[in-house]
Amino acid sequence: MFVKKNRCKNGRILLTLTRSYRENGKVKQKHVEVLGYLDELEKIYPDPIAHFREIAKQRTAEETLNSEPIKLVLNPDTKISEHEIGLKNLGYVFLEKIYHELGIHTFFQRRENRLKIDFNLNAIFRLLVYSRVLYPGSKKEAYEKQDRFFETFAPSLEAVYRSLDYYDRFNLDLQTWLNNAILEQYGRDHELAYYDVTNYYFEIDQEDELRRRGPSKEKRPNPIVQMGLLLDSKGLPLAFHLFPGNQSEKLSLNPILNRVKEDYKFGRIVVVADKGLNCGDNIAYQIASGNGYIYSQSIRGADQEFKQYVLDQSGYQGNGEFRCKSRIYPREITFTDRNGKKQKIRVDQKQVVFFSQDYAEKARYERSRVIEKAKRYLKTPSAFTRSISYSAASYIKGIQINEDGEIVKTNTKLYLDEDKIREEEKYDGYYAIVTSELDKSDNEIIEIYHNLWKIEETFKISKSELRTRPIYVSLEAHIEAHFLSCFVALLLIRILEMRMN
Repeated sequence: MFVKKNRCKNGRILLTLTRSYRENGKVKQKHVEVLGYLDELEKIYPDPIAHFREIAKQRTAEETLNSEPIKLVLNPDTKISEHEIGLKNLGYVFLEKIYHELGIHTFFQRRENRLKIDFNLNAIFRLLVYSRVLYPGSKKEAYEKQDRFFETFAPSLEAVYRSLDYYDRFNLDLQTWLNNAILEQYGRDHELAYYDVTNYYFEIDQEDELRRRGPSKEKRPNPIVQMGLLLDSKGLPLAFHLFPGNQSEKLSLNPILNRVKEDYKFGRIVVVADKGLNCGDNIAYQIASGNGYIYSQSIRGADQEFKQYVLDQSGYQGNGEFRCKSRIYPREITFTDRNGKKQKIRVDQKQVVFFSQDYAEKARYERSRVIEKAKRYLKTPSAFTRSISYSAASYIKGIQINEDGEIVKTNTKLYLDEDKIREEEKYDGYYAIVTSELDKSDNEIIEIYHNLWKIEETFKISKSELRTRPIYVSLEAHIEAHFLSCFVALLLIRILEMRMN
């Protein structure tokens, strides 16, 4: 690979990275990358040609290294010092192969060309991603223990932290790049997108613009950051974004869908999500923007007409273990218009309801455990002097819980809410899904929705296997960069799973 000076008709010189190759005995050339006009590059670099010749030399060496057979030479006389890690990880070569197939190294190399930095963005990103999969921990730990790998990725800890600012800058561009690479290599059904939200708490006292107190999945009072994640129908991560902990998750869906449609050049998208995203604003927006939706629907929180429809046994098809029915219903929804005013519209919505004996037994078992805890509290309140779970408290009449989950002492008589228990039991085993896709069969809709488990499992992997938190950085740009490296690590794992079937 070399730097070629191409004289244009306007008299300007265009620099390109060019590769020579032979075809049918003739030497030919191929432009690998356009670097820019020489006169513009001279404003950035003292000697652009020398600068890019060095880059061409590095690229050539890297390509040669990647294409040559790997040879390991073991010297029996070499001794490992007392504090040196003698064990090297070879397993990251599988991640490395997928990483290179997605062209992430090329993505960073193209951007490094125009940056005045003394470290390798691609090498440090590889360190962060591979360490997140194999040895999840802090950025400092990843740097200090990089000798577990067969190469040195980062020249200093300072370089690692400085690189985070660039990863934040390139975040959205890299997500778009990865989507294009997956489309090219694996194909992607972009008519379906699965969406969910989770949050990550920070053990800090002072809030900032991103880390805000809000409804925590773990019921913790700490400031949190929320992450919205889109998956495709194969379970491969599609896109992510972060938003403040005090923002409603219902407001998070449309911004990421808009970005994906614009940046990825997608057409109509049918978004699949749980009942937390099922609201009038989201339904109205999806319809107005030409998209579709498949949401679960709360039965216990629905109006009386819908509850009666669910419990009415006419129309159900199937056996005692599983039965299903559906209808197309003109539903009136309330949404907020551009001027902030509440409006009402009527939309045709397919409502699919099914009963599962397995679901019924699971619901009864889980409720019985919570009720037992509530009974233990009523029997010996002193055993729960500080707190009780929200679920158990919901079955106790008269109990008061503060924002920290602690019991507020009152003189009110406490007793088990038998009426609530009986009301909930009526709906055990019933499940409802609502959709804009009127022409899809009941089985299709149920099957599509059931694949939402992939995103729930993805969040579990993110929090447990990849240990996305605790998060050891505090600047907003560095938090974004941290989640970007976790997103790419998750993508590599999912692709590896898919290829291994």
